[in-house]
Amino acid sequence: MRVLVILFVVVYMCGFSGCTGPRVREKAKRYNVVFITLDTTRADYVDTGGSAGARAFTPGLKRFAKKSIAFENAYCTIPQTLPSHLSLFTSYFPYECGVLSNQYQYDGRHKMLPEVLKERGYHTAGIISLGTLSSSTGFARGFDVFLENLNEESVFYVPAERVTVEACHILKQIKTKKEPFFLFLHYSDPHSPYAPPTVRGDFKIYLDVKPGQENPRPIVELNAHRGAILRKTIPLSSGVHEIHFKLENHQEDFEGFVLRRLEFSKNCSVSFRNIEYSPAHYNGSHLLKGAEGTIRVKCKGTGSVKLFQIIPHLTWKAAVNYYRQEVEYMDRYVGKFLGKLQEEKLLHRTIVVITGDHGEGLGERERYFGHVRYLNRQFIHVPLLLYLPGMKARRVTVPVSHVGVTPTILEFMGIDHPGFSGDKSLMPVIRTKPAPGKGSPVYSFASRPSAIEDKFSFIYWPYQCILTRDDSGGETTEFYNLSLSQSFRKWDEISPAVVARNSLRFFHSLQESVFQMRTVSKISSTRYAKLNKKEIEKLKTMGYVH
Repeated sequence: MRVLVILFVVVYMCGFSGCTGPRVREKAKRYNVVFITLDTTRADYVDTGGSAGARAFTPGLKRFAKKSIAFENAYCTIPQTLPSHLSLFTSYFPYECGVLSNQYQYDGRHKMLPEVLKERGYHTAGIISLGTLSSSTGFARGFDVFLENLNEESVFYVPAERVTVEACHILKQIKTKKEPFFLFLHYSDPHSPYAPPTVRGDFKIYLDVKPGQENPRPIVELNAHRGAILRKTIPLSSGVHEIHFKLENHQEDFEGFVLRRLEFSKNCSVSFRNIEYSPAHYNGSHLLKGAEGTIRVKCKGTGSVKLFQIIPHLTWKAAVNYYRQEVEYMDRYVGKFLGKLQEEKLLHRTIVVITGDHGEGLGERERYFGHVRYLNRQFIHVPLLLYLPGMKARRVTVPVSHVGVTPTILEFMGIDHPGFSGDKSLMPVIRTKPAPGKGSPVYSFASRPSAIEDKFSFIYWPYQCILTRDDSGGETTEFYNLSLSQSFRKWDEISPAVVARNSLRFFHSLQESVFQMRTVSKISSTRYAKLNKKEIEKLKTMGYVH
């Protein structure tokens, strides 16, 4: 009897102390979850059926929006891939996660959505298409299956077709299992370089072509639109040599090319034609201006020339055109995967989230192409579709933040987890459909070193304030009325006096929130992740490390 009593007490206490693993007290609904992020995808390029239309043709996402909750004013917390995804999966801001750029490594201080679901018996799988979410960053926490490094070495990201093929293969495997599943898909096609698979331009490098020589063989050949990570070393004998760079077609699309880390042996003297050095590009690179250029190298003894990478520099018109095509190409394969969910009769018991991790500047702001430097609308306004089984489709116009996505999923499923704040959930605005001016403030950040200066965006509809802090601690502000303009350009600014006359509550809320920007400025000087040389080079190729 004494032994039985002791055993009973031990088992009883283990039930409360977690000896048998995490206990789930709530009666959760066992929905599957599919979470899709569209890297570098602006809201104004995705057609979700709103009155404003879209700059791209995205019928796949438009069809899905008709059965989903479509958020017309969703904003990311930061225009960088890794910290933005962490905000989505943890419901915390980047500075709360300790990750302010893609150069950091997540230490797991807050649980991510796949971790929470895995504790509850879910099978978890993820497919990433860009190295900024690799397992070395700490992002792979909670995944049973995590597919990375699917792209070819010289290609920046995995194309949408490959992601969808892999996703359908995983879906076929996990749908037969008894436990529910969490599936994360990451598409990156709109990321630079903007190069749809069907577009090709021939870029060639020749060495010592003789006058009158027919059909000389290039020593390097690549798709001019994609560029390439070459890591090429060209050996040279003693004497004079000519290295000729030539774009064979599509000349109207390119302003030139960045020849990154072009290095010469010390015993070589060099002269250039139509190539110049620019300290402003990637901490110093050579620029090929136009379609052709030549390097004349004179070597005293054997020498060599090294070239790490070739990056295309598109014209504004070509960049915008190809960005649009990339969004449309991605939509085609996202639509195919969504169709597969329907075909397998899984949609009625699957929550689906589709959102962009951040937007992209397409030359509107100081001719800047990219996404890490600014917080104007094109950089932070993203598409957000949420399919909740059994809930009617609707449109939500009130501004919302990415930090509300995971709490919404957990609330809908009936999961009460202490790590996720219920007051961030989007369920109240989904149920009540408040007017745009009745929502809560929405915050976004851009932080050094990726951004040139620390920035803080505060949106309280219809106004936006962007606060910039420089190295000396000086602060400047920009104000925009988002109901009147897109806030894409500097000349869309309005004066603070206009805002003050129309909304004192905006200024009161702004003053209460400015401390967050100052806090981030202090945190931005903290340590970086210890990345190996290969990982650092990948970040440099995408413009995240300068």
